[in-house]
Amino acid sequence: MSPPGFTIATTRFAALSFPLPSQRSSGLPKLSLLASRFRLEKANREWHPDLIVPLDDFAAWLLRGLATDQSVSAELRHLLEVSLGSPSGYDAACSRTHFLELAMKVGVRVPASRAVDRTGALEAATAMGFPVMVKSNQTTGGDGVTIAHDPAQLVAGINASGHGCGEVLRRSKRTAQRFLWSIAGVRMPPHTVFELQQFIPGVPAMRIVAAWQGRVLAGVSLLKACVNPQPFGPSTVVRYIDHPEMEATATRLVAALGLSGFASFDFVIGENGGGAFLIECNPRPVSTIHLGRLFGHDLCGAFARHLGWLTETPETVVLPKETVVALFPNEIMRDPDSTWLRVGSDVLRDVPSNDPGLVEHCRRKLLQLHPSHAARITDLLCVKNRAVETST
Repeated sequence: MSPPGFTIATTRFAALSFPLPSQRSSGLPKLSLLASRFRLEKANREWHPDLIVPLDDFAAWLLRGLATDQSVSAELRHLLEVSLGSPSGYDAACSRTHFLELAMKVGVRVPASRAVDRTGALEAATAMGFPVMVKSNQTTGGDGVTIAHDPAQLVAGINASGHGCGEVLRRSKRTAQRFLWSIAGVRMPPHTVFELQQFIPGVPAMRIVAAWQGRVLAGVSLLKACVNPQPFGPSTVVRYIDHPEMEATATRLVAALGLSGFASFDFVIGENGGGAFLIECNPRPVSTIHLGRLFGHDLCGAFARHLGWLTETPETVVLPKETVVALFPNEIMRDPDSTWLRVGSDVLRDVPSNDPGLVEHCRRKLLQLHPSHAARITDLLCVKNRAVETST
């Protein structure tokens, strides 16, 4: 279910598509978001799905909101709770602040954090010690996250988040946006404060899991070798990592959230053996979920087997642990001339060659972004030079 033109709408692996209204370019909530609950009700009545899986952050927040909205039919609310897990974990899944509160409650390693408003930010940051991270709730793709090395940068980060006293237009727009999100059914954090978090120098990483009713079915840990935009954006190049602390932390959080479905937990692995600090949670599948099967951890296969959808174990590949994978289309989007994509390198290119419509859709987008690299982009999307053939 998506608006026309979305990447997921181009895949040949969807047997049936439920269209949503087209997106609009304004910063206010899209018509597709406002129409989602009604289209979901219709799809549930006509198609009777077994599960609903959110594929982006808005969908994750929206579905959790609808699951507890009494104006939604009891049948759809039941389906959403089965799909997402216990409602007791929804606030933490939708709010950085509540998620960190939960993490501290269960006793996992987290940076020092504090939910503050503008008036208490400087005092809290000074007590915490600069540099600090400034994080807004319900932002995506690295947006709403800045680093402040001093009080001046702290004020700038607060203003950028829409909480600044002089940003009247921006704050008004954000207020209107949140109001319309609530009408659509998006689960809103009870507080509008932002999060101050201790800056941890180190390497970003993630633990991706498939879960059912608070129990992890399978998981894989990946190191983020490159992200875009720097320094907080989505990963573009990853490497497999075996990290027991990340695995144990994710297991405890899945239980505390009562999670069903898929999720990714972000970490920073501290310098000089400082351990894995939990940063935040993405309560949905992420673009690297299919890579687990390259290292003997088939998350989607484990999920399908647990639900009885598969009787045989799908074939997996076990590559060397040091194998590096350039993600499709993220690394090409970042830089078509990237050293990670050079011929003869040991980096695998993640190209879904068995889904040509999706590849062509992404190729057109890449050409718009990098028109002077047309030949290079076309060559990179051909399945040559140790490319990984994947299906997502």
